[in-house]
Amino acid sequence: MNRMIGRLVVSSVAAGLLLVAASARAQSISFTAYFSLGDSLAAGFSSGSLVETNQLRSFPALIARQAGVGDFQQPLVSEPGIPTQLTLVSLIPAPDIRPKSTSQGVPKNLTLQRPYNNLAVPGATSLDALSRVSDGGGLHDLILRGLGSQVAQAVASRPTFITLWIGNNDVLGAAVRGRAIDGVTLTPTDAFRKIYTQIVGALRVTGAKVIAANLPDVTTIPFVTTIKPYVVDPSTGQPVQINGRTVPLIGPAGPLPPSALVTLPAAALLAQGIGVPSALGGTGLALPDEVILDAGEVAIIRDHVTQNNQAIKEICQQAGIPVFDVNGLLQDIATNGRNVGGVHLTSSFLTGGIFSYDGVHPSALGYAVLANEWIAAINANGGNLAPLDLSPFLGFGIGDASAAVSAPTAFTFSAEAYASLLRIFPTLDH
Repeated sequence: MNRMIGRLVVSSVAAGLLLVAASARAQSISFTAYFSLGDSLAAGFSSGSLVETNQLRSFPALIARQAGVGDFQQPLVSEPGIPTQLTLVSLIPAPDIRPKSTSQGVPKNLTLQRPYNNLAVPGATSLDALSRVSDGGGLHDLILRGLGSQVAQAVASRPTFITLWIGNNDVLGAAVRGRAIDGVTLTPTDAFRKIYTQIVGALRVTGAKVIAANLPDVTTIPFVTTIKPYVVDPSTGQPVQINGRTVPLIGPAGPLPPSALVTLPAAALLAQGIGVPSALGGTGLALPDEVILDAGEVAIIRDHVTQNNQAIKEICQQAGIPVFDVNGLLQDIATNGRNVGGVHLTSSFLTGGIFSYDGVHPSALGYAVLANEWIAAINANGGNLAPLDLSPFLGFGIGDASAAVSAPTAFTFSAEAYASLLRIFPTLDH
């Protein structure tokens, strides 16, 4: 009996040592070769542009800074960015958002003799990240430089740590373009699962520590939630009511139901009276379909987000890859906001502080908040990084402007601003 107990004790100690050793290995993260894969949200794209001032505040760059990485390279672009950065060109009589210049910036370090650490390409889908090398002179060429796809370059670079946040553009284009069509603005969910499986499989072969992120519900971003589907008095910001009822805006099929989402580009049309009934001083003309998501389209987009997030969860779980719940984070901010340095941040357009002037991508402050959440996920899985001090970012809360803007009752999101944003979201069948 004593010998049996002795053997059990020895076995337990040995098992314990093995668990400690395994735990030590699991807790070890090396940032010496850190690579970021993804799309515009990982590239630091903000206010409709890839530009150095925002790239230096991308969440991968901020993670690298906190990790003490001394040579974290990104495909930097000079002012005013590519495409040209959006800005508030005027505040009176109402905020007017349009490109700040008719010119574009230029790449600053195209001759780097190795792959960039941040390989994320604005507009990239999951398939692009896996296999696309060129896009005929677009941002894929600027960032990938013919050296291989995002995944191929990362794998060949012997990475020690990878952040993977891809899949947003497999659904986001449907919201930006106002059309939810599989194979055109949406990647079919079964295709996404297969592609994501291949991406994870390729990255796991490297032996690098990988942390992934899931996809936010793109029907909750300011681009699609700011403008209500009913007529609003621009002088008060309150809904116009007749006989105690709101007056719907006019869509292609008639009055918009409460479930419809109207996107930011509709602002310029509403300022011209388009979409507003003639009885209220409008033109009586319908808003075009591309600035409206009906209930069916919203349901399709949300279903794709749900199924793709389930695929990410299952694939990463099987591969031993932690998943940062970005979807939950942005839902929490949309519902409860976030207090930073005594400032209450929300997801409201122009005034909330989290989103930039395009209503899709974070502001500099939004990226800093996001970076701290990434750091928390990293630390929960073996990292030991100090969180960012967010106070230096509070001056960049509203787009890239330091001047405070009161909640607008009306604004213009110009046709030029929308056209610039569409360049980043080509249809999948292009």
